[in-house]
Amino acid sequence: MRNSDFKVYPLGGVAEIGSNMTVFEFKNQMLVVDCGILFPYEDFFDINYLIVDPSQLADTNKDVILFITHGHEDHIGAIYHFLTLFPKCEVFAPRFARELILKKLDRDKISHPIHLYDEKLKLTFDKMTLTPVHVTHSIPDTYGIILTSQNNDLGILFISDFKYDLNPQCEEPFNTKKILQTFSLCNRRIAFLDSTNILNKNKTVSESELVDSFETILQRKKRTFITLFASNIYRLKNILDLAQKHDRKVCFIGRSLHRYLEAAESSHLIDTNKYPIVDIDSISNLKDSKLIFIVTGSQGEHLGAARRISLGDQKGISLDKDDLFVFSSKAIPGNEKKIYRIINKIAETDCTVITNNNMVIHASGHPGQQDLIELVEQVNPTDIIPIHGESYFLKEHINFIKKNFSSIQPHFIQNYDVLLFQGSQFKILYNSPRDPVIIHGNKIPISRERISERRKMACNGLVVIAINHKTKNIHVETKGLPSDLDDKKVLIKDLCEHTAFQEYKNRDHDFVLEKIRIKTRKFCQGVVGYKPITIVSMV
Repeated sequence: MRNSDFKVYPLGGVAEIGSNMTVFEFKNQMLVVDCGILFPYEDFFDINYLIVDPSQLADTNKDVILFITHGHEDHIGAIYHFLTLFPKCEVFAPRFARELILKKLDRDKISHPIHLYDEKLKLTFDKMTLTPVHVTHSIPDTYGIILTSQNNDLGILFISDFKYDLNPQCEEPFNTKKILQTFSLCNRRIAFLDSTNILNKNKTVSESELVDSFETILQRKKRTFITLFASNIYRLKNILDLAQKHDRKVCFIGRSLHRYLEAAESSHLIDTNKYPIVDIDSISNLKDSKLIFIVTGSQGEHLGAARRISLGDQKGISLDKDDLFVFSSKAIPGNEKKIYRIINKIAETDCTVITNNNMVIHASGHPGQQDLIELVEQVNPTDIIPIHGESYFLKEHINFIKKNFSSIQPHFIQNYDVLLFQGSQFKILYNSPRDPVIIHGNKIPISRERISERRKMACNGLVVIAINHKTKNIHVETKGLPSDLDDKKVLIKDLCEHTAFQEYKNRDHDFVLEKIRIKTRKFCQGVVGYKPITIVSMV
């Protein structure tokens, strides 16, 4: 397939959850689906986020189109970096994602047109036609894409995030009908499907099924705190409707909640003026049992409002036995310890904690196995390629397909693997993935070597030695080290003085500094048991 018609390759979001970006590369055009960030693990030491390495796209002379499927950060968070690389690209986004992107670009002082699309859109790429298909998820206005060839030899269904909800409360149901009218008519039918919830053997709960639980909670005459994903606009709307019904007042705490609410208002998804929403500064009695506080921090974030409230650091708010604290969310893998630290702190106040273990108060945005069975039986693909999940999830998805659909061919791919298409046939080129780009501070990349330095300083502490060669004055400063070492600063100074002005007084300047650094580290190891980062300067 040296002369392939087109190729497809994920740069992020496959064998990981985050930084979603998949490229459909045609003769004269490059379709990039989504442009997200990956939230860092704890050992990255407080960096902002990671993005895929887009360098292999940078030299293209093709027309670039960025197609956004929905507004989650792992699908739109890297758009600033993408537009910096491709300032002339066309960007298409659905209603809610478009509002979020425009607000994001406005904060970054970038102006770029974002084309609004819905299911009526049609885009042509060589001999392939793209049409969006509305799907249900945990954020409004989520779409998959359908690519079909002119002669219906080949159909591609690509849905990275979805739940198979045929009975949603606030939006249209998953549009299986459109998939049947387009994708399912093709001879070769390749479906790229979400793997996030593949370990769940059941169906995913519909958002509409949570309403009774929240009604039970809000009927209680107790001050109530609710933390959830700020992007879950339909859940927020349901809570607001119930608050209005039961004569409760709602206060939002956390910047991300306010940002998503503003975007929802601009998108005509919520009219905040019709609800009993109050600003925290206008509340005279913060102990009022009618109050519902909806707060950020459901994933245990250090700066989230849930953590501040649990520690008593939120001005005017202290928890007690008369309060309810509701965790309407599921832990993203890796966040469990942070979340349970907050739950434990709340429990120590005798406040009642409600999680999804107690009541049905959270619905995933991803399909369980029974959902996948129903969808696959409906749309009848010939091939399935699991995406949007960590490696273990992808493998389990492959096993699930083999067990339940003997006539369907599953294919395992990871980031940077390439599918080469010729007609309706394809082959896979397996490639090594590239390390993501680490972003910190003012959207500036930082190298892994610098992160390694940061890790060493965090783990081993820092010793800074400044020597004045003329006056022979020596200053020693320590950071992040046991106070036992402070008592030894005089000995470190003596060591530096002897090394610089006696033992090696006639040697090369850099040679002397290195000797002092080595000796200081060894001396510190004898005191504290490990070698700190040591910086020596001489003027």
